[in-house]
Amino acid sequence: MHRLFKSPEGTPRLYLRIAACVAIVGVVLWFQPQINEPAAQVSNGLNLRSAPDQRAERLAVLPVGTTVEVQRCLDDLRWCNVRADGRSGWVSADYLVARSDGKRVRLAEAGRQMGVVIETAKPGG
Repeated sequence: MHRLFKSPEGTPRLYLRIAACVAIVGVVLWFQPQINEPAAQVSNGLNLRSAPDQRAERLAVLPVGTTVEVQRCLDDLRWCNVRADGRSGWVSADYLVARSDGKRVRLAEAGRQMGVVIETAKPGG
């Protein structure tokens, strides 16, 4: 065997160990499930909140046109958990619009058809 892969004592060399680790990591990454988080845009200035409640702490105000990743929505499609500009929080789904079949639709109306993850109970409840 080539001397890069075996030391004179017969033990595997560092290169072989590194190659094996890289191969394992590559296989693990290759078979990771794809999570498709639909993108939506803010249609009106929108408060990003700490919880799905109008009285919850306001974390930020998202300006019109801000693109957000929709992580999940509550079962009634009134509130969605989104990620925007490195922040996560809850927004009213009434003010999120997305593209579905080439048309602009409100997420509150078309979220299920778009494959948005639905949460059946309020967080913590």
